[in-house]
Amino acid sequence: MNDQNPPQLSDLQKKILGDVVKNSGKLIWIGALLVLCGSLGLLAEVAFSIATVTILGSIAFIAGLFMAFHAFQSKGWKSFLIQTLFGVLYIALGIFVWVSPLVALQGLTIWIAALLLVTGAMRLISAIQHWSIGNAFWPALSGALSIVLGILIMNNWPSSSTWVPGMLLAIELLLQGWSLVFIGLAIRKASNGNK
Repeated sequence: MNDQNPPQLSDLQKKILGDVVKNSGKLIWIGALLVLCGSLGLLAEVAFSIATVTILGSIAFIAGLFMAFHAFQSKGWKSFLIQTLFGVLYIALGIFVWVSPLVALQGLTIWIAALLLVTGAMRLISAIQHWSIGNAFWPALSGALSIVLGILIMNNWPSSSTWVPGMLLAIELLLQGWSLVFIGLAIRKASNGNK
């Protein structure tokens, strides 16, 4: 690449990016923070898994309280009973997760494995359907890898439950972090080319 002439931002790009052009350093720092968190997550997958399911349980519990409170505040509402039951179910889910985080992790892990299998199969079918128009290799590979990953998780279930959710969250944080870092660096380089 020619570093002598960095790309310049067009007026449309400046409008789309808005104040990010002036604050690309913040984007880079946020990305670096996510990379750090993701790296820590890879080192402590079990702790990340338990933290993940605990946060999900807390959110379910709080959401249940709000739903039940709202149902009781809405006199004459025809859906009162249904909304109250939803609230109770969410509260019960939150309590269940707090009391049995490992069992909750097992359920979450089997759900993740099933999701990988189904979405992988759908991507693979879609890639095969579009093979004749080209550019189907990467979607096919992505689908096949999702299926393999789903099978690997299921074959190691329930022991994989302690580390799979944490590892997946850590990988997501790493990917998102690095993408923000590279986007921020590209914006910085392009905006410096406008000066």
